[in-house]
Amino acid sequence: MLISQEAALKAVITDDGAIMISVSDNGAWAAGYYSDGSEHFNASIWDLSSYERTLLVEGGQSSAAYDITDDGTLVVGMYDNQPAYWQNGTWTILPTPVANGIGGVFSVTPDGTKMVGRVFADNYSSGHACLWENGELVEVNHATVDRFGDNAYFNEMIDISADGNTMLGCLNYIVLPNRTAFIMQGGEYYVFGAEYYDPQTGGNQYNFYDFPSMSPDGKWICGDIYWVEPNFSDEYWCPFRYDVENDVTELFLDDVEVAAFAADNDGNLYGVTPLNFPIRDALVLTEGEWVSFDQVILDEYGLDVFQETGYEKLGNIFSVSADGKTIVGCNGLHTYNWVLKLPQQGVNVSETTPVQNQMKAVMKGSRLAIQGRVKHIRVCSTDGTVVMEQNVSGFPIFNLSHLASGVYLVLMTDDNQQVKTEKVWVGAK
Repeated sequence: MLISQEAALKAVITDDGAIMISVSDNGAWAAGYYSDGSEHFNASIWDLSSYERTLLVEGGQSSAAYDITDDGTLVVGMYDNQPAYWQNGTWTILPTPVANGIGGVFSVTPDGTKMVGRVFADNYSSGHACLWENGELVEVNHATVDRFGDNAYFNEMIDISADGNTMLGCLNYIVLPNRTAFIMQGGEYYVFGAEYYDPQTGGNQYNFYDFPSMSPDGKWICGDIYWVEPNFSDEYWCPFRYDVENDVTELFLDDVEVAAFAADNDGNLYGVTPLNFPIRDALVLTEGEWVSFDQVILDEYGLDVFQETGYEKLGNIFSVSADGKTIVGCNGLHTYNWVLKLPQQGVNVSETTPVQNQMKAVMKGSRLAIQGRVKHIRVCSTDGTVVMEQNVSGFPIFNLSHLASGVYLVLMTDDNQQVKTEKVWVGAK
């Protein structure tokens, strides 16, 4: 066991139920609020050197703090149901693309110059993805249709990179299954994870995204991909990691549904299970497999969750600093916050070598899902006949409903010409 005296796990309990939803890029501050269903109150920040909390409004006032700059002086969020930022003790309402706009600011660059978020029309008939620079609204030139070619009326910006060059957003985020995640980089718009997409007509992906988030440097995007099946019981939520620089998407398959909630600048992924239940277990991705984060910090740092916090388990992971050394979460959905500080980067899970690249082929309903950084696949019948062969682009999910029921061989090849073969069953048994 590697025990470090510098590693620390701290319980931070709030009397009003407020949670730490985000940590600053440098890990020095946390931002959050109290949630009562869809309503947010009591915007707050925490100094993570002392764990002292500062309430940014009068108690019970409609407000939220969603992100905070590295120096802790500027906080973005929502004030009186309007997009706003807090600085020097004062809230400033930001301009909106529609009159009487309702919304919030979700992310800010570490220096406070750029902010992104969402604004509804006052009757909630539309939602607008927004970018503000130095307090001024900037036009965002994203697509106007989702991947089905339907008009995108409910759009948002979710995250912005530290340098302000990369933004993560979503079209029709409340319209299932039309939800279409996108990136804007250097002013250019594109949909990631799709083999084909035209901003005027849509694309070819019959799946959508949930819980998307981006590493502080904008290099990695994580979340869940959900694909639609004729039989509802065959539909599946699957965590993914997208390498923005190299346009490579990895799936991480498991027998249980997992949500990938956060990524640091090295692509380490942190998640939870089960996906759609409030009492969850914290997970970290290690060599392509999701493992208990509670157990990892016990084995590597000698930190027992119950002894350190009084909680039975960590529960939710909400946010991680750029270097992966500061992580915040909550046991449950309110009140029982925790802050984990590590003396070094957490478990490194970036699949950069053939040893770490855990290739896997799994059938989920009528779809063949491929795990790992796979560049090429070949599907063969047991007599060796090739029934499908192609390079992997976009999300590595393939519809095999056209094949006769039976056993097939899937040959997967990665960048280093390493090959792995697995058997899968296609069709009803």
